[in-house]
Amino acid sequence: MLEMDFLDQDYWDYANEFFGLSEPIIEAFHLEIDRINRSPELQRLAWELHRRLYDSDESVQEMNARLLGMGPEEGMFAAVVYASGLPSLIDKYNSRGIPLHILKDTLSDLEIWMNHHRQKYGVWGLSELGWLVWHFRGGIFRLGRLQFLPNSYNEKVKVFRNRANGSVVALSDDGVKFSANGQKEDDHKWTSILEHDGDVVKGNKITPNGTVDREPMELSMKEWELVLEEGDRILEVHIPEGSKMTYELCKDSYRQAKEFAATYLPDQNIKAFTCTSWLLSPQLRQILPESSNIVKFQSDYYCTTLLPDDTQMFERVFGMKLDDLSNAPHDTSLRRALLDYVADGNSVRGGAGFILW
Repeated sequence: MLEMDFLDQDYWDYANEFFGLSEPIIEAFHLEIDRINRSPELQRLAWELHRRLYDSDESVQEMNARLLGMGPEEGMFAAVVYASGLPSLIDKYNSRGIPLHILKDTLSDLEIWMNHHRQKYGVWGLSELGWLVWHFRGGIFRLGRLQFLPNSYNEKVKVFRNRANGSVVALSDDGVKFSANGQKEDDHKWTSILEHDGDVVKGNKITPNGTVDREPMELSMKEWELVLEEGDRILEVHIPEGSKMTYELCKDSYRQAKEFAATYLPDQNIKAFTCTSWLLSPQLRQILPESSNIVKFQSDYYCTTLLPDDTQMFERVFGMKLDDLSNAPHDTSLRRALLDYVADGNSVRGGAGFILW
């Protein structure tokens, strides 16, 4: 499509056909464009950062640091710069034949993170720039309830599948340090091994709940095949805020993602879905019923890693990490169950896992 001047007010009415922003947010964009257009210096800066983000291959870390360094009260300036890439994003989708309704669904994240910024700082804007760059550079796609990001597997894990019955075993890579309880923590007590003589693989099994057995096991390569290892192409699964996350909706998203990969990523050789999230906490299976959508979501994943702290869980469940749990709201079954579990002296953590393709 033709390049559009994102500092023109008409651009934002057109862009909102894809963003679907509520009236107060689109009004904030119009006010910010007025402010930028009154300052030649801000105009030059907006165009400079637009070109660096969308017309070059340079890393975005420095640019994001510059935007965030302007302060949270300047979050609308960052929002304008990021949202200025819509025309090139549409071109990218069209060139690959990806339906634009997928683009609209994917960009629905913009309002979610602008609301987060307002809740945190009291003004409209964007501050989750490192995450949203995936959306505006065409790297992540929302398909149904879930989002999918093509990437390379980065776990120190090797996954084997039994040639006869399809059972799966994950082994830790060689040289990974673990605590006495088989978790990645600071009090390292032992180091994993992985030995392969061509016929037999010997290594430390990762149990499906994410802990690692200290006693090695052996797998015959006549009976087992390597199906996933570090560097393989995968689809990262991300769960956006919004509607209820039922098991049926998640299964439908996986189905859509497989069709999407076959059609639009045919050269990627995707090996698995992977997910890193508080939703994969093994502790949640202890405090929630089997009928819970979270427990059902977990049931498809082989957990390989436990996250070291509970920060993400409390941020997602309560909106923030709470210093004093005595005043925390008990208005949902999940909040009540989590607070009761922690009050009994237990700790919680997130996890990472995979579903083989």
